[in-house]
Amino acid sequence: MIELSNLSIGYSRDKPLLSDFNLRLENNKIYGILGESGRGKTTLLRTIAGLLKPLAGSIRNDDPSQKIFMMHQSYTSFDWLNCRDNVTIAAKVNGERETSGRAEEMLTAVGLAGYEKKYPKQLSGGQRQRLALARTLFINPATILMDEPLSALDDVTRRQMQNLILSRHQKEKNIIVLVTHSPEEAKRMCDEIITL
Repeated sequence: MIELSNLSIGYSRDKPLLSDFNLRLENNKIYGILGESGRGKTTLLRTIAGLLKPLAGSIRNDDPSQKIFMMHQSYTSFDWLNCRDNVTIAAKVNGERETSGRAEEMLTAVGLAGYEKKYPKQLSGGQRQRLALARTLFINPATILMDEPLSALDDVTRRQMQNLILSRHQKEKNIIVLVTHSPEEAKRMCDEIITL
């Protein structure tokens, strides 16, 4: 469980994006965050991830040893690594050794079978987003923060990736916080929806 208490976030104490914000993130739940652009959705994720310090308030994690992983909106990839290595890099940094077989399974799951040796610059925007999703799901973190993870996908592929996220979540019982601009996606995927 992660608990946000009286949290104020933003880049200026004079104009916080959120103030006195409270939220309890429980294991085995998916939380959707909706809101207009500029309301603090990404800033909230970055603060939970520990990339930004809150202006006020606290974030308490029941088990600080558990991994938190953030899938950024820009679906960052490592352009000098092929797709297989892009998927496995975080796991390797964390000391995992045998990753190639699982990486191929994950690439297949996101519709990138046969792309193991291709580089991100050879992929479309939607394929790069699915590559970032594969990397995120591959390491099985206790908490996943997803900033518009499916925004570049067509409707059919988006639905397939929603199903993949849901099935992995059902297996892993982790916390997922999902920023989306789609109320339909939030209703379909989330146990609780927060509007900023």
